[in-house]
Amino acid sequence: MALTFIVAPSASAWTSDINNARKGFESRRWADESYTEVNFRGCNSRSDHSVTIEIGRVINNWPDDYYGKKDFNACFDGGTSTGVEYDLPKDDYYFRVIAIDGERNDNTNLLDVKYVNVDTTLAD
Repeated sequence: MALTFIVAPSASAWTSDINNARKGFESRRWADESYTEVNFRGCNSRSDHSVTIEIGRVINNWPDDYYGKKDFNACFDGGTSTGVEYDLPKDDYYFRVIAIDGERNDNTNLLDVKYVNVDTTLAD
């Protein structure tokens, strides 16, 4: 699974892509305070169905906290999906893929996303 990082606009924590990711994939980290928006554009799961992610808060020497699950229901035919989380404490975050095609225990489904963007600016 390869990640390619592209220079991101100022409102973005980072921009990337995802290739051949399986359930359990974790994104790179970003610093945030209050608002996070995760955008998938050009999303395709090999099963042509939904992908579920959750946003994790990095807590050193302790289990991480996880915030609401986000179902990206347009992960087929190059679709676009967005997940938003508000009122986050100031800290470091990441997202992880917890299901592809609703399968939490099957690790055979793969995910490709041409454009992944993490936006931490509510104003745009």
